[in-house]
Amino acid sequence: MVTTTQRRSRPRGESRRCEILDAALQVFLESGYNGATIDLVVAKANASKATIYNHFGGKDGLFSTIVKERTEHILSCIFVQDISDMDVPTALSQIARQLLTATMTPDALGIYRLILSEGVRFPELAQTFYRIGPEQITAHLARILVGWRERGLIVVDDPECTASQFLTIVLGEMHLRAVAGLLPADLEAAIDRNVCNAVELFWRGIRREDRL
Repeated sequence: MVTTTQRRSRPRGESRRCEILDAALQVFLESGYNGATIDLVVAKANASKATIYNHFGGKDGLFSTIVKERTEHILSCIFVQDISDMDVPTALSQIARQLLTATMTPDALGIYRLILSEGVRFPELAQTFYRIGPEQITAHLARILVGWRERGLIVVDDPECTASQFLTIVLGEMHLRAVAGLLPADLEAAIDRNVCNAVELFWRGIRREDRL
């Protein structure tokens, strides 16, 4: 009987934790770190202070948990599709589209803004964000570039640097404008244009001349 109760209560507790994080993220996005309070989170999540302090230890712990877990969740959809049978430009287009689709969501943009505004206050958190976000994506793409180079499909001297350059080109001005609150009227069309332009430019720089 005790075992059954424990098994049933565990998913319920995890679900409640996610609800609190959802509510807290909205509070931080709406009020910023300085304006956010545990009382606001309690009201939005319909939770008790004791529950929040037990789970997260306070405002700083709540903020850190949101940035770490939501960054991992937002970026988890990148590189999920098998690209082994695709040609290089098609694979690059797939990666670029997944990156933009993930990073142009309201939550992703909001977390990015929080890191920009609070990174100086939380340097370790900023480092964690870059480790589980940009650095991890760059390293994954670099490994893909190494594989293509070993198969004689591309010419690349520094795969990690080249991967970073590609990701920067993909995000481009559109992401910077979006962080500032200037979203394109037609996001899907804007993503398509960014992907096409980035891949066309990048492919000219890494393709083998004998494969033109």
